Amino acid sequence: MRLIQSIFTIAEIREQVGRKDLIVNESYQRSSNIWPPYAQSYFIDTILEGYPIPKIYVYEVYDDKKQKPRREIVDGQQRVTTITAFANNNFKLTSSSKNFKGLAFDDLEPQDRKKYLMTPLQVDIIVSAERNELLEMFRRINAYTAPLNEAEKRHSEFQGEFKWFINEMSDEYSPLLEQFGVMSPKQIVRMTDAEFLTEFALVLEKGVINKSSASLRSIYKSNDDLFPKKEAYQKKIADFFETLKSDLSELQETYMMKSYALYSLFCSMTHRKYGIPNGDSVTGIPKEGVYYRDRKKTIQNLKSLAYAHETQDLEGKYKKYVEACLSTTHRIAQRQQRARFIARALE
Repeated sequence: MRLIQSIFTIAEIREQVGRKDLIVNESYQRSSNIWPPYAQSYFIDTILEGYPIPKIYVYEVYDDKKQKPRREIVDGQQRVTTITAFANNNFKLTSSSKNFKGLAFDDLEPQDRKKYLMTPLQVDIIVSAERNELLEMFRRINAYTAPLNEAEKRHSEFQGEFKWFINEMSDEYSPLLEQFGVMSPKQIVRMTDAEFLTEFALVLEKGVINKSSASLRSIYKSNDDLFPKKEAYQKKIADFFETLKSDLSELQETYMMKSYALYSLFCSMTHRKYGIPNGDSVTGIPKEGVYYRDRKKTIQNLKSLAYAHETQDLEGKYKKYVEACLSTTHRIAQRQQRARFIARALE
């Protein structure tokens, strides 16, 4: 077998598909109906914003009936189908596209249409290969791919409303999580940020609970077809991060930015302003309609908690908070303990 590395523009790909010189072979690929509107829009937005996309693999065979070569897509069916459907003005972009929401291809500015159609795509053409060689090639490629972690598996399994909500939240707030030292770039690449934001949504849905793969998967599954609380959850999560970025930016260099401590800060602050399930019993305070009433005092209190955590002070008045930060940080008992101390700090 031989591999010919090629570059085709989207305009050329569309022409080849239109002439049926480039076709989908469903024995290699899944149904072309897999990607929902949010996934299609996010992919097109990726192209319009100039980000790279994975290469496409094409198998070239000789068509005895037409007496000419025919190219079959063996990897990249959804990408090619979505690319050509948008170029043919078949759908409008959803809110997963920030700058082009609500626009079909014909609605784009002329320069954006030109940029889209002239976008180069990497296409590897496989020639002189038997089917068993194709299968062996992909086995070898996959052998060097890192196994998916739980967050990546959820994003691979589910393609509905909730998955794309988390995707939007990650795009919006991952830079802040990195800036504040909550997540490393390596963690963000492996979708630890997506898992963290999913936990925020679980707080709004169920309150403070144990962290488990089952609970994380359940919120994806129950909101896969429809996610009616999207706007409400989006508002509360956005409010928290905007407050963190502006009013509470002094916490950036403290141990309050450890992911498990920030999770508890979200629980307590969100309950105090909006209320969360089981919030009264967990935090020991009722919903107040505000995060706090004295910003300076709140920052001072939270810094004291963070310092006790950093110095591992197991003798002072924050002993139980420190203990809850040093072991099994994702269990409900430790989460409740941290939330109670932070709730008092907010008062």
